[in-house]
Amino acid sequence: MTDEAVFYRRFVDDVRRCAAGRAPSAVAEIEHRVRIAMIAPPSQRERRWARVVAAVNDLLAGVAAPANDGAAARLRAFARENADLGRPRDVAITDFRLDAQPEGTLTGRDGRIYLVFAAATRALRQRPPAPALDEVVPASTRRLAEWSVFGVCTAAAAAAVWFAFFVPV
Repeated sequence: MTDEAVFYRRFVDDVRRCAAGRAPSAVAEIEHRVRIAMIAPPSQRERRWARVVAAVNDLLAGVAAPANDGAAARLRAFARENADLGRPRDVAITDFRLDAQPEGTLTGRDGRIYLVFAAATRALRQRPPAPALDEVVPASTRRLAEWSVFGVCTAAAAAAVWFAFFVPV
């Protein structure tokens, strides 16, 4: 008997013991979802297991099992360990792409060659162009708009940090 078959039998047995005959349709649905998730292709596997976790959470919500029941404890542990399935992936630094043209190369003392993307001397020599908006929008109005946008973005960032780190899930 394979490890997958042992897992499947034990998982379905735990589901049946937790339902205790009260929800035969839920047990059949979970059994079907587990079977489908185990044979799903890799591209769909995460979505299928997320459906299993959702069904197990629904079953456990209606079960008031005693603390010493091993089946309910195992299913709760399974749901807790796989709670992140189905959630959108967090943004990582590797998700961004910056396109830049190299200005030249720089050779170090050790012989390594480095790409240089901005020449510092050329950047310092050039003066920034005069802002074109001063003719159309007064400077005080532009500063007010800039600080309003800054305030809204700061508040949004603070709210995101608050909900990401301080609000319990």
